[in-house]
Amino acid sequence: MASDVFEDKRVIDLAAQVAETTDRNVPMLLLGLQNILDSVVPGSQKALNIKLDIWKYELLQSVLIALKQDFSQISGKWTTASSLAKILCQASVGIDPQESHEYYGIFLPEAIERLLIVCRNIQHRYIKIPEHTLALKDELIKNFRDITDEIKYLVGGYPFLATNVLRSNYLLQMMINEDIETSIALMNLVQSMVRANMQVLQTLDEKVMFSIIDELVYKLSAFTEADIGAAATRALLAVADVHKMMIDMLYSRYKGLRPLLSKWTGKGFGRDLKKLLMLLDAGSAQQAEMQRMHRAATTIQAVWKSFRTRKQLKKADKAMKTFQRSFRGRQINKQRKLELEREERELRHQLLVAHRRTIRHTREKQLNMIAAMHPSEVNKYLEISQIQAAIKIQAKWKGVLARKKYGLARATAVQVRAAIAIQRAVRKFLAKLEAQRNEVIAWRAPPGLTDERRVEIKEMINKRREEQPTECKNMDEVRELHDKAQAMLTRHLMLSGITRTAEQRREALLAQLKSDADIIINSPKVKDASERDLYTYMSRSLPIATKAKKNHLETVKRLQQPWWKKLDEHDLPDNEIFQEEEYNFKIF
Repeated sequence: MASDVFEDKRVIDLAAQVAETTDRNVPMLLLGLQNILDSVVPGSQKALNIKLDIWKYELLQSVLIALKQDFSQISGKWTTASSLAKILCQASVGIDPQESHEYYGIFLPEAIERLLIVCRNIQHRYIKIPEHTLALKDELIKNFRDITDEIKYLVGGYPFLATNVLRSNYLLQMMINEDIETSIALMNLVQSMVRANMQVLQTLDEKVMFSIIDELVYKLSAFTEADIGAAATRALLAVADVHKMMIDMLYSRYKGLRPLLSKWTGKGFGRDLKKLLMLLDAGSAQQAEMQRMHRAATTIQAVWKSFRTRKQLKKADKAMKTFQRSFRGRQINKQRKLELEREERELRHQLLVAHRRTIRHTREKQLNMIAAMHPSEVNKYLEISQIQAAIKIQAKWKGVLARKKYGLARATAVQVRAAIAIQRAVRKFLAKLEAQRNEVIAWRAPPGLTDERRVEIKEMINKRREEQPTECKNMDEVRELHDKAQAMLTRHLMLSGITRTAEQRREALLAQLKSDADIIINSPKVKDASERDLYTYMSRSLPIATKAKKNHLETVKRLQQPWWKKLDEHDLPDNEIFQEEEYNFKIF
C-alpha cells in the first residue's frame, strides 16, 4: 500500500511541475513519465492505476499539447518527439476512464491526428536534408519509424482508430512523395491498419480507398527498388485478403496491373507476389475463394501424399536394410561353413598322412628287425606279432562293449530311481485322498432334505420299525439307548484319529526302508562312486548319524586288527542291532 502512495505522489509532483513551468520546458519534464511507466510491470494492476492517475492529472493532454511544438528548437529535437509519442501510446492503451466520450471520441482521434502531423513534419525535414548529412538523416528516419510503430501499437489496443489513420489527409500527403524509406514505413502502416481492423475498408469512402490503392499501384509502377515493391505488394495483398470486393475492383480498374507485377519476379518477395497474381487471375471474389480452397485442398493432398510416400520409403528402407542384413548374414554363415569344411578336410588329410607315416615307420621297423633275425626265428616272431595284434583288437572291442553296457545299466538305474520316486509320490497322494474320503467330519452339517426325500426316509423308518421292532418299551429306554450310541460313536471318532496317525507313521517308515533298500541295491561300485552319490546315504537325523558313525569306526577298527585276534569273535549281539523304537526320530 505504501508503494502505491509513492507512485501516486510521483505523478502528482510531476503534474505540479508541468503546471508551473514554461511551455518550452514541458516536453523535457514529461519525459519523466517514461521512468514512472517503466518502474511497474506492464499489464499489472499497479500499471493500470499509474495510467489512470496520468489521465486524471491531465498529463496525457499535456503530452498531446507538447507534440504541437516545433521540436527543432527543443533539446533532443525530434528524438524527444519520438519519446513523447511512445509515452502517449503506452499510457493510453489499456485504460477505461470514466470520461469515456471525452477519451474515446475526442482524445484518441486527436492523438492519432497529432502523431501523423509529427510524422509529416519529420518527413518534410528528412526530404529537405542534403544526402551528405547521413547521420542526421538516419536519426530522422529512425524517429519516423518509431512513431509509426507507436501508431500501430495504439491501433492494436483500439482497432476503431484504424479508420482515423486511413481517413487522415496527412497520411495521403505523406504517401504522395518520392522518398523510399518513408514510403516503405507508410505502406507497412497501411498494411497493419488493414490487419488490425478487418472492417476498416468498409467504413471508408470510395474516394479515400481509391486514393490509397492508386498510390500503392503507383509505387509498383514508378519505383524499381525491391523494398518498395515488397511493401506495396504486401499492402495490396492485405487489402485484397480483408476486403474480397477489392479483387473485382483491382481486376476491372487496373487492367495493366498484372503485367506490371510480372517485372518484380525474382526480387525476393515471390511468395507474396504469387498470391497477389493468383487473386488477379481469379477475376472475382468468388473465383478467388474457390481457387484458395482449391490450393488449400491441393496443399493438404500434397502434404498427405508426401507423408505417405516418406512413410513408404522409410518402410522400404527398413525392409532393404533387413534384407541386406539377412543376405550378409547368410553369406557370412555360408563362408564360415565352407571354411570349417575346408579345415575339416585339411585335418582329415593331415591325420591320414600321419597315420600312413606311422604305419610306414612301423613296417620299416618290423622289416629291419626281421632282417636282423635268424631265418629260423622269423616265423615264430610273426606268429607272436599276430597274437599280440589279435589281443589288442579284442581288448578294444571288449572295452567298447563294456562301456556301452555300463552306459545302458547306468541309464536304467537312473530310470528305476526316478520311477521309484514317482511311484512313492503317487502312492502318498492316493493314500492322502483315500484318508480324506474315509475320514468322518463330525462338524459338517447334513445336506438339507426335500419333501420327497423326507417322505421316502419316513417310509423307510416305518418299514424298518415294522420288520425289526425295538426292544425299548418307553421313552426313557429310548433316550438311554441313544446316549449309549452317541458315547460309542464319540469314542470311535477319538480313537480312529490316533489309530490312523500310527498307521500313517508305520506306512511312512516302511516306505522309507523300502526306498533305502532300493538305493542300496542300485548303488554304484565304490570305485565308480562320485561325491554327489554320497548325499544319497547321508541322514538328517542326529541320533542316526551318530550311531552310523560309531558302527563305521568299530567296523574299521575290527578290519584293521590281525587275523589271530578275530578267532574268538562272534556275530554282534542282537541288542546292538539298530532298532527304530530305541530312538526318537527328529528331523533337524
